[in-house]
Amino acid sequence: MGTKGRSILEVDVNTVINELKKAYLDELMAFYSYWITAIVAEGFHGEELTEHFKQEAMEELGHAEKLANRILELGGDPVVHPKDWEAGANAPFTSPRADRTDAEGMVEDQIKAEAGAIEAYNRLAKLTFGKDPVTYHLATELLADEVRHEEFLENLLGKK
Repeated sequence: MGTKGRSILEVDVNTVINELKKAYLDELMAFYSYWITAIVAEGFHGEELTEHFKQEAMEELGHAEKLANRILELGGDPVVHPKDWEAGANAPFTSPRADRTDAEGMVEDQIKAEAGAIEAYNRLAKLTFGKDPVTYHLATELLADEVRHEEFLENLLGKK
């Protein structure tokens, strides 16, 4: 990030980088969770979820890329060994269900993960509001995506 870009921040840059890094790791794990669940899902309902989960996986990977870029802009380093992803994230990894035909359970697990992402981005937005407009914009953009993901998944289960 350039000199002027740094000078407008009214929040500790290391605090912001740490929060961004946790969200970045959440997104990497969400990517893998959606992707591997799509691969291993079985049965009629699992097949219905496969395409949606693959699409969600790619969206989460896109989120991770945006977060990595912002971390770099702020002078941080987004490189984290995969063995350290879960320890550095906001939430634990969401594994596919042992029962690979439990499509409803898989959706419920992802709803919980999306709720955690919503909380994380809301916290990041509050941290940066009026203090770091670039990160705030990114946080609210990703927050809106996660809210949309949660709603879609809840609609699959007929929840409102």
